[in-house]
Amino acid sequence: MENKAQAVRHGEVILQPINTLPQEAKLEKQTKKEIVAHSETGHHHILEAQKPFKVWSWNGETYLEVPELAELWHQKTGKDAHAPHKITPSFYKIIIKKHFDYFKGTLDRVRD
Repeated sequence: MENKAQAVRHGEVILQPINTLPQEAKLEKQTKKEIVAHSETGHHHILEAQKPFKVWSWNGETYLEVPELAELWHQKTGKDAHAPHKITPSFYKIIIKKHFDYFKGTLDRVRD
């Protein structure tokens, strides 16, 4: 798959295009709809497509194989909802932004 895709930031979620999947990646499922980032309040980030795409995992990371145009949308309404993004065909690594909590001394995932 030729990689002409660009990184997509959707709130705390980044879909980072990659040239190939890690050789050790394990196919988890094929689906038309996948929550790519969970939210404690139920306002998940969801990737949806007309035809199935593949979800892979390796070493605690999640990867996507998107063969056709898909849409990344936010399961939230109102002024705080992230606008939907078109996701072009490519391989992607899902990255969830992190922040350092100086009071706890921990690195935590950013959440909506």
